[in-house]
Amino acid sequence: MKTLILATLVAGFSFAPGFAQDAPAPGPRGQDFHPRMMARIERSLNLTDAQKAAFADIRAKHTPQAEAKRKAAQDARKAFQDAMAKEDTPAADLRKLHQTMADANLDVLLEHRAARQEFHAILTPEQREKAARMEGRFEGMMMGRRGGHPGRDHR
Repeated sequence: MKTLILATLVAGFSFAPGFAQDAPAPGPRGQDFHPRMMARIERSLNLTDAQKAAFADIRAKHTPQAEAKRKAAQDARKAFQDAMAKEDTPAADLRKLHQTMADANLDVLLEHRAARQEFHAILTPEQREKAARMEGRFEGMMMGRRGGHPGRDHR
């Protein structure tokens, strides 16, 4: 669960602006949610112009790979769900499909992790510390949405 939450945060840190530039995500906060979120992160961490440029480069580098891996994971999940819905699907086939789904999900997490590591490398020690606190708050918020225990340290 921790890994999923951290991956979600990384997606926000690393990929959301890249996606938002092409097609902003609709939602309750409006079409400009991702650019506003990225601007808030940049302000909160007090990124320099050089860091902002490096952050944009990291997003540009990882966004296409992350999107392709996310699509593969989504397709694997759908194949597994479709097979589960059929009563005659052999257990061995379900196991194979589930493993494919798990591997695809891990590929997404590893891509997010790589982007997060690159992002953290451009930060000063103080910025990394603040980013870790921000990630912790985000993790608590996400745990609350999933019925977990907000504020509890799940690391």
